[in-house]
Amino acid sequence: MPGAQTKPASSWAKQVGLFYVQAVLIAFLGAALLYYQISQATPTDPSAIELSTARFAMHVDYQTKPPAHLENAPVVPLPHRIDDKLRGPGGFYWYELDFTVLPDSRIETVYIPRFAMNAEVYLNGERIGYYGPMTGEYAERNWNRPQIVNLGGRLLRTGKNTLAIQVRAFPDYLAGLSTIWLGSDENLREAYRARYEVQVTSVYLSTAFVLGAGIVLTVLIGMGKTRNGLLMLLAATCFLWGIRNLAFLTTVPPFEHGLWIQITQGGLLVFASVIVLLILLYCRVPKHRLEWKIWGAYTLSFPVLLMINENWALRLVGYYGILGLCMYSWNVIQLMRYGNSKQSLAPHAFGFGLLCYMALSVSDLLFLAGILPFDGYFLNQYLGIAMFLAMSYFLIERYSNMLAESDSFNDTLQSRLLQREAELAQQYQRMQKIDEDKVKMAERQRLMADMHDGLGAHLVAAIHHLQSSNFNRKNTLNLLESGLRDLQLTIDSLEPIEQDLTTLLGAFRYRIADNMRSAGIRLHWVIDENIPPIPYLDARNCLHVLRIVQEIFINILKHANASEVSLHVSRGLKYVGVQIQDNGVGFIIERSQNGKGLKNLKQRANALGGTIDIHSEAGQGSRFLLKLPLDI
Repeated sequence: MPGAQTKPASSWAKQVGLFYVQAVLIAFLGAALLYYQISQATPTDPSAIELSTARFAMHVDYQTKPPAHLENAPVVPLPHRIDDKLRGPGGFYWYELDFTVLPDSRIETVYIPRFAMNAEVYLNGERIGYYGPMTGEYAERNWNRPQIVNLGGRLLRTGKNTLAIQVRAFPDYLAGLSTIWLGSDENLREAYRARYEVQVTSVYLSTAFVLGAGIVLTVLIGMGKTRNGLLMLLAATCFLWGIRNLAFLTTVPPFEHGLWIQITQGGLLVFASVIVLLILLYCRVPKHRLEWKIWGAYTLSFPVLLMINENWALRLVGYYGILGLCMYSWNVIQLMRYGNSKQSLAPHAFGFGLLCYMALSVSDLLFLAGILPFDGYFLNQYLGIAMFLAMSYFLIERYSNMLAESDSFNDTLQSRLLQREAELAQQYQRMQKIDEDKVKMAERQRLMADMHDGLGAHLVAAIHHLQSSNFNRKNTLNLLESGLRDLQLTIDSLEPIEQDLTTLLGAFRYRIADNMRSAGIRLHWVIDENIPPIPYLDARNCLHVLRIVQEIFINILKHANASEVSLHVSRGLKYVGVQIQDNGVGFIIERSQNGKGLKNLKQRANALGGTIDIHSEAGQGSRFLLKLPLDI
């Protein structure tokens, strides 16, 4: 794993040893549970009768009743295998068994652990059980399902009774009959249920485990964040194993018998091939190695052979199974080596699961070869549980590694973020200081410009006036007062009024009030209650407003000859209006258009983004309306 720390050799050896101890214990526990379940499939009632021999005969055609010559047919031991290592002509086979019923015995039920493929059961010449069609090419598949038949009181008689079983066998396919049990219904039904759970129910569970894992992997792959070739192959093995197990689960196949064999057994061979491919990719075996060439030859050969003759399907599974076991043995070694090199237990989990699969496969191969008795068990289907556990371990370790990598990445990212945050804080402080310096410099320049244009201009004019030959004390005093007013306006514009127009005008009222009283002018000051803040009312714009208002009031003091002046601040839809009105002599606007005063008022209003409306008539006073927009 990238970024993982290598553990000391002794620590890693202990970890691997502990893993294998736990894995072996789990395997032994599973084997013990299986052995216990199998032991329950044998009737425990001492009065139960085990029929272990039968008269045996073959017929080419289907018979509706046991043939009479069965009485002289040769005797064979049960369990009995009809085919010879999956070689046989097929056809119809009869087994006839005699048993004696005593007056006090409870012989109620016949328990048949296995027959292949389909069968009919007769008691004293009358059919009492029927499992699958006995004729036609489209066959049900009852070969791996135990059966139990109620004898009934009508046909069963005290003394000698004859039980006959007709078995239909297909060419080159598993065929035969297991030991037969007679006894009480409750005892044999208990054994039947135990065998059914081993041969059928557990296969459903095993298949469900694997298909469930395949569905989970498919969902993860479909999410896009975990799309990985190995996970895709792992999901494919799950679904292929499900197809293979259809041979055990399906009694009524959707296809003709031969094609169904090719599909299910072909799925098993493809599963074996994909498993080897998965291991080669997982262990990162170089493409030039011999393992890839063996896998290629193995994979390319069996589809052709399967298509040559459908009756070879099961035998091919046996042949390729032996070759697959050889490849799997080497794969286990590769997985262990890879796990040790990466110090990861996931390859060891795969390897141990593969060992379990090999052990189960050996048992099944011995069964197909006829070395194990016909009433034995196919164990390979239980691989689903081992596969599920191995895949669960793989996914858990993968998830744990992802979490560890995520934690490590988060720690690294957090460290980098803290470092970057410190750098940004320092940079922000530097930028803030630069901005503050720029603001201070701009404010100094503005103050210098304002003082130069206002106070400075008035002082220079006053000096020149004092130096001139026609010095006039009153004019000089007016110049100095104008300079003082400009200085006051500049100071008022620097007050932290926070965009508050009413406060700004209140400061101006305080400055102008004495002049108005000295001139005998009554001042009416009205400000509405709903005046909002004006966002752009900074120091520069405050000065523009004050100078507009000052210019209007100075003109009223000098020229209007008014007795009353009103200032009204109100709110319009999109602006705040400042209206100044007097009752003086007024003036003719057309004559004053070229004057410097009105131009200054309009220029300052434009600088604020607003407008100023001027209305005046001779003898009717003057009205000025400054409109300050609320949003610019």
